[in-house]
Amino acid sequence: MIEFEISNKKILIESPLNPDDYQGSLDDVIQKYSSDDRIPFWIDVWPSAIALAEFILESDEFSNKKVLELGCGLGLTTVALGFKNAITTATDYEMIALQFAKRNYIRNIGNDENVKFVFLDWRTPSISEKFDLVIGADIIYERNLFKNIVDIFKNAMTTNSTCYLADPGRPMSFEFFEILKSERFDFKIISRSKVSYRNSRTDVLIYKIKKV
Repeated sequence: MIEFEISNKKILIESPLNPDDYQGSLDDVIQKYSSDDRIPFWIDVWPSAIALAEFILESDEFSNKKVLELGCGLGLTTVALGFKNAITTATDYEMIALQFAKRNYIRNIGNDENVKFVFLDWRTPSISEKFDLVIGADIIYERNLFKNIVDIFKNAMTTNSTCYLADPGRPMSFEFFEILKSERFDFKIISRSKVSYRNSRTDVLIYKIKKV
């Protein structure tokens, strides 16, 4: 169990990693949960998720809003949305991640009345609803999926919707935002922070994205 203290909220996150022997368990857990040559990125919390969870908890914008979360992983940001009473559709490509995320949500919120956990393949998305808000933490890391993510934004957002993306600022992210611009989205950086986690500090940017 990993314990986070974020904006005066204590959040407990269950992970398949051994909290007392992180490095020792890492290789075993990766081997256990890897499938189709995919690295199981969901097995740990990423600094971008911590920054986005803090942003959510300190904002009134998410209260009682309809939210689509892309790549929920272990569910830290999903829990933050739960504390804001958001009506959340939390999605991930890994079914086991969704199971962990649901357990973590119920552990912290007490029930799952305001959330549903849904399998979503960005390459063949089945999103037919429109959402007030779309969020994602560290999801723009594979070039071949950039256009797919933008297409999800196009389908899930209206001109009144807002998307918030937290990202560690990898060089390749420039390419994603070029695609976003070409598909008639506006964006700007609204937050820069340094997140300390697992003995390292990571710069995290939060982007606000709007459909033109």
